[in-house]
Amino acid sequence: MQNWQLIDANNSPVAIGDAIVSFRGEQATLKGCSPPQHAGSTGRVYVGGGEYYPSVYGLKWVSITDEA
Repeated sequence: MQNWQLIDANNSPVAIGDAIVSFRGEQATLKGCSPPQHAGSTGRVYVGGGEYYPSVYGLKWVSITDEA
């Protein structure tokens, strides 16, 4: 099973409720997120104003291994 972690430019994990800033300097609160569904997908992040690519807020999804 593939697990995903949303991280910022400093490789720090980002969670729902965290403050994020767009490349335009617009501040927002992360309201939700969807990881990539296939190899060509970037996933999405949700803020109060809508749905965006993670890169708009300097974020990216990284695959993490399930250590079960």
